[in-house]
Amino acid sequence: MHITCNFTESCISANIFRYSRPLNSGGVHCQEVMSRSGDRTSTFDPTHSDTLLHGLNLLWRKQLFCDVTLTAQGQQFHCHKAVLASCSQYFRSLFSSHNVINNEGSKGDQGSSGTPSSSPDDKLVTPRARSINNLVLQGCSSIGLRLVLEYLYTANVTLSLDTVEEVLSVSKILNIPQITKLSVQFLNDQISVQNYKQICKIAALHGLDETKKLANKYLVEDVLLLNFEEMCAMLDALPPPVESELALFQMSVLWLEHDRETRMHYAPDLMKRLRFALIPAPELVERVQSVDFMRTDPVCQKLLLDAMNYHLMPFRQHCRQSTASRIRSNKRMLLLVGGLPPGPDRLPSNLVQYYDDEKKTWKILTIMPYNSAHHCVVEVENFILLLGGEDQWNPNGKHSTHFVSRYDPRFNSWIQLPPMQERRASFFACCMDKHLYVIGGRNESGYLSSVESYNLETNEWNYLSSLPQPLAAHAGSVHNGKIYISGGVHNGEYVSWLYCYDPIMDVWARKQDMNTKRAIHALAGMNDRLYAIGGNHLKGFSHLDVMLVECYDPKADQWNILQTPILEGRSGPGCAVLNDSIFLMGGYSWSMGAYKSSTICYSPEKGSWTELEGEVAEPLAGPACSTIILPACLPFNK
Repeated sequence: MHITCNFTESCISANIFRYSRPLNSGGVHCQEVMSRSGDRTSTFDPTHSDTLLHGLNLLWRKQLFCDVTLTAQGQQFHCHKAVLASCSQYFRSLFSSHNVINNEGSKGDQGSSGTPSSSPDDKLVTPRARSINNLVLQGCSSIGLRLVLEYLYTANVTLSLDTVEEVLSVSKILNIPQITKLSVQFLNDQISVQNYKQICKIAALHGLDETKKLANKYLVEDVLLLNFEEMCAMLDALPPPVESELALFQMSVLWLEHDRETRMHYAPDLMKRLRFALIPAPELVERVQSVDFMRTDPVCQKLLLDAMNYHLMPFRQHCRQSTASRIRSNKRMLLLVGGLPPGPDRLPSNLVQYYDDEKKTWKILTIMPYNSAHHCVVEVENFILLLGGEDQWNPNGKHSTHFVSRYDPRFNSWIQLPPMQERRASFFACCMDKHLYVIGGRNESGYLSSVESYNLETNEWNYLSSLPQPLAAHAGSVHNGKIYISGGVHNGEYVSWLYCYDPIMDVWARKQDMNTKRAIHALAGMNDRLYAIGGNHLKGFSHLDVMLVECYDPKADQWNILQTPILEGRSGPGCAVLNDSIFLMGGYSWSMGAYKSSTICYSPEKGSWTELEGEVAEPLAGPACSTIILPACLPFNK
């Protein structure tokens, strides 16, 4: 047996002797540290940590003594709190706060549930799943979480360019800096001519400035060698090669200055291809205006001035859209906003989620200004307007709101717009010809027949002709310049009515009733047809899911029942139309007695239903849905 002895001055003075010797298995070296004081000897076995980790890994693999279950994207992982808390600041804080509340509850209020009123990060743990033994992790992919747990129990993490982004996301959410460090080192080591664009986007997404600099070196070297036509093609490319419009501008400046004598006359033509309104106002002043030709060239001056004026009028930006302010992408995504999860506290969600079609998963985009369910969202020039709803569940509409907020995906920002004149939830909203329309609903006064219109140009609300009858929990859709309202609840009774509103004449007309009474359903318009889907009706005192799908022909004023019913009961689902399909997200199934977290899709062309891969962060009813174009790279979504 080979023994290596290491002596240092500090070792001698402390009577500590360090030995390294190969173990009998595998040649792994172990060190023994002995400290002598009188007749006592303290011996350190450095193999103990490996033995302990190996033992914990065996317990984890066999699911022995696990005391917490983590759920990500519907997949469960049984773990040990001690292991999670020892490696993750997030779990350490979460479990500690739970213990404090438990201790205080045992001394005081015996009725306390012992569940923390708030977690270290409300965006992560589902409010309805805060049992400290069962945690639903929002925004965490199951693949990323599995790889992170592998590391916690083995000290090894398997990384690839396909998985490193998910591992980074989970490690940042759970605050495990060791894995973040390993992931960053992996990316830095992997950068090459073949993959620098992909790594640059990952670095931008997670704020890895050093990695981004390393990757951008390859990009800049390539760009400087381009000719003018190739440079134009790069600036016009979708998606763009870099993460921001400012980066495109700076790259263009580098290209021009690389050979000023022969290239500078191209400046106006290149600058016309940039979208300066996508650059925040402070950066326009500090980094764009400071470039000489942006101040001296007339064309460049005007481009800069137009962008400045755009930022000076935030409340009218949705009416002032042009190529210069449109996001560099042409891919629409499903968007799900808020909703009511199950649970006794009935606190609505404040999450805005989008569906990543490439990775087949729902991701958190941003946080709403307030919690809300039974509200409406309307897409206007790729802005999302959030209207009304209720910030707490109450069957009598006690907590209905009149708030109106606008989300801008260009800068991940919210602003408040003038509120509606009435508080309302369970209503319908839409946009036509630069006017918003909000119709019916309920509040503390009861069911509403009122209709309001918001002028997007003047920022003013006005009343229009009311519905013929007060309605709530109805559905609506726009077709051929008119608004159609179907079903709903009238003074406690479920109805099958269909109304049509003409905004030019400001009049309502009664149309052919649906074949089935229904409320809390969806009405989707596509290919000159309207589809009434989901919802429920009352039979005696029982709620029954409406499984029939009805199709309405506005020209013939006729309803037909389709041969293919809905896959499962859905009351209060979010609904959106995308790529010739109708999507229903979330909702409540009365027959199953369960809130839904899945998304189902109906293709009128095929006459069939399918279910999307991936689930929303938590089961929801009463969300609002739309579609949106997001930046190809989301540097704010970490």
